[in-house]
Amino acid sequence: MSPNLPHARGYFNFLNVRDGKLVIAGWLIHPETALDSFRLLIDGETVQEAPLTELGNISDAFPFIAHSARSGFNVSVPYAPYAGKPGLRRIDVIGLEGGNEIAGLGTCYSEDLYPEQKFPENLVARVANKVSENFFKASSLTSFRNFTEAIGRHADISKIKNMLDWGCGCGRLAVMFANGTDIPGIFGCDIDAESVEWCRGNLKGDYRVIPPMPPTGYGDSFFDLVLSASVFTHLTKENQLEWLKEMRRIIAPGGLLVATVHGEFAAYFKFGGKAEEALGNGINDAARDDNLSGIAPADYYRGTFQKKSYTEQAFGKYFNILEYAEAGSMNFQDLIVMRKPSKRRPFWKLR
Repeated sequence: MSPNLPHARGYFNFLNVRDGKLVIAGWLIHPETALDSFRLLIDGETVQEAPLTELGNISDAFPFIAHSARSGFNVSVPYAPYAGKPGLRRIDVIGLEGGNEIAGLGTCYSEDLYPEQKFPENLVARVANKVSENFFKASSLTSFRNFTEAIGRHADISKIKNMLDWGCGCGRLAVMFANGTDIPGIFGCDIDAESVEWCRGNLKGDYRVIPPMPPTGYGDSFFDLVLSASVFTHLTKENQLEWLKEMRRIIAPGGLLVATVHGEFAAYFKFGGKAEEALGNGINDAARDDNLSGIAPADYYRGTFQKKSYTEQAFGKYFNILEYAEAGSMNFQDLIVMRKPSKRRPFWKLR
């Protein structure tokens, strides 16, 4: 997908090989333009082009977008693994209107990296609500591409020694980095003790339970890289700042924090025409999220949305912001790449 093409709103609901064919299914919409068809690219080459189909559940989810029903895609194409070695296929679905490229979704696939584990339904529901196992595993691949491509634009992943998946849940992202990179030190942490225990028994890496508020217990400057997938999205304004201080403490000088937030793109799909009003103070942390009821303290876990300008100002006090990608994570949350200031050039920095 061209880096200049905006992200569509949508998901890959199914992504796996069946009977020698790669099956790719999902949906995509653009908030302003009615898409009529899609183009499938694998490793940058066009494989198929077809009309989008009607999906009633999408129009039910977004009644304020009149054209949202026509959003579905489902294709099956011949698949051949890379000969003799594992490799990722880059997959892009581009939404078209009258033959013009409007917006797209991107993911990746490899039979060798497709998660083999059966993630427990109750643990999946805590981080992704009630979704199918196929959707959850497809989202692992999508998230892996989102994060690795963002990291790769600012660092050499092969030189990272220790990385932390902060808020790892049941390991949707950690499993991909453990199996899909050569990073020797894979760490994960979460306030959910049951999820951490499952990770310990089923995934490669070192996993620990942390308290809802800092400190984590990790040493100063221990990590070259910290990933934060949908953690700040559930913290109050004040708790975000406390955790930014802790991330700065445990990340090495020159190291990266790659995190997601609910930005203005996500706010539009959450609040519709009232998004601007909802973000009038820069950040809206008023809504409770009950997905971690009985695990997180009362009123701790939120559904938090924030403007890009607020995020750059608040997060920029602790880290140098290198990149801000609207809807860069899972075609919904904004993805931010940040570096801890350093007086000397990090040994694993690309440029």
